Amino acid sequence: MHNHGEHRAYRIRDFRAIGEKFDIDYHFPNILQTGVDADKTIIAEGRISEYALSSGFRFTFSQLDIREPYESVSLGHAPLLILLVLEGHIHLKIGALERELESGSAVTMQLHPEYPLQATQKCQQRLNTVALAFDPKGADVGRAAPPTLLRLLSHIHDPVHTWSLPDFLITQLANSYAPDLQELQQSLLLEGLALQLTGLGIPKNKTRTHATDAVSSPQRERLELVRQKLEFAPHQNYSFSELARIAAMSPSSLRTKFRATYGLSPFDYLRRYRLELARQYLNQGFSVQQTAHKVGYRHATNFATAFRHEFGVSPKKSQ
Repeated sequence: MHNHGEHRAYRIRDFRAIGEKFDIDYHFPNILQTGVDADKTIIAEGRISEYALSSGFRFTFSQLDIREPYESVSLGHAPLLILLVLEGHIHLKIGALERELESGSAVTMQLHPEYPLQATQKCQQRLNTVALAFDPKGADVGRAAPPTLLRLLSHIHDPVHTWSLPDFLITQLANSYAPDLQELQQSLLLEGLALQLTGLGIPKNKTRTHATDAVSSPQRERLELVRQKLEFAPHQNYSFSELARIAAMSPSSLRTKFRATYGLSPFDYLRRYRLELARQYLNQGFSVQQTAHKVGYRHATNFATAFRHEFGVSPKKSQ
C-alpha cells in the first residue's frame, strides 16, 4: 500500500489528519490553532509520500520547506523506528534523552507510549527526511520480516542510537523511488532498502544475538520494559519491588534474570547509565549541580563521588 505525495501546501488541518493516522500530536507555537489561521496559514510546502510494505515496514519520505515552526509528539508504539535526515535539522527528545540531527545523520530508537518522542522543526528552507518504522503486527500473513530481524530487535540495549549515513546509502535513498517501475517491483526495492537501513542502524556493540537459556522470551520482553523505564526516566527514584511488579517477577528472580540478560543488576545498570548520561550533559555545558539533578542525584557531592569512582576524574575535570 502506498501514497505518492504530490507537491502541495500543508496547513494545520493537514498535519492533524496525519496525526490522527499515525497517533502524533502536533503543536504550532506561533499560530492560533482554530479559525482562520488553521485554514489559511501554510505550515510547510512540499511532498510527503508513504509506503506500507507487506513485511511490516513503513516508509515516510518528507521533502518540505518549513514556513512555520512546529513540534510533534509521537504517542504510538514501535519496536523499531529509524529517522534519517538528508537535509535540514531536527531536535529530538525522548524521556531524559535529547539529540540534534543534522544533514547526513540518523537515529535508531524504540517507541513506547509511556515515553513519547518529541521532535521540533524550526523554520528552514528544506527539511528532507526519511522515517522507517517496523511493527511485525502490521505484516501481511506469510510475509513477515526475517526471524533474524526479530531476534535483533528483542536485544537492542540502546534506547536512542545516533549514527552517520554512509555515502552509498544517501545515494540509494535519493533514488529510492523509480516512477517507471510497477508497484510490486517498487515494493521489492523498498524492502531491500528497509533491511539495509535496519542492518546499519542497529548498534553493533549493544546487541545480544544469543538468548540466555535461563530467561524465556516472555521474560525477556518484561525485562526490556524494566530496562526501558530505567533509561527513559533515569532521574526517578525506583524500588526493587516496583521494578519486580513491572517484570512480573519476584525481586530475587528479577535480580538474577536481569543480570543474566544485561550483565548487571538493575540498580548497577541504572547507576552506570546515569553516569554515562551525566558525562553527556557535562559536555553540553551543564554545571555539576544541574547535571546531578538531571540524572537523579539529590546531592552534588554524592554525584561527584560516584562519577569519580566510575571514570577516574571529577565531573569538573571532565567538562
